[in-house]
Amino acid sequence: MTTTARVYNVSHLSGKALDYQMYLHACKVLQQAHSKNEFEAGYEKGQFHFSTDKSLLVDLLETYQVNVQFLAGEWLASNTQGSAYSTSPLEAVCRLILLIKYGALGIQE
Repeated sequence: MTTTARVYNVSHLSGKALDYQMYLHACKVLQQAHSKNEFEAGYEKGQFHFSTDKSLLVDLLETYQVNVQFLAGEWLASNTQGSAYSTSPLEAVCRLILLIKYGALGIQE
């Protein structure tokens, strides 16, 4: 049996798929092992909701030196390395972080 890796574009991720990519990023930053089972169990308990947990926004803005502005009906997150749009500022910031750290395909497991 062969497994096919999922291919997607980070700039289109949202919800749980975006949160999973941010979970993988957090594990890399913290140098901790990651587990799909840990993510799923934690997600059900309200953990790892990176793209909607507004308490994370200021820390992410400071850590990654991101500017956020509302432009043409969408939120734009940008810095000197790139930019990403979304309907929410936090989602745009999460997309930008993944884009600048891992490229358009995000973290490949």
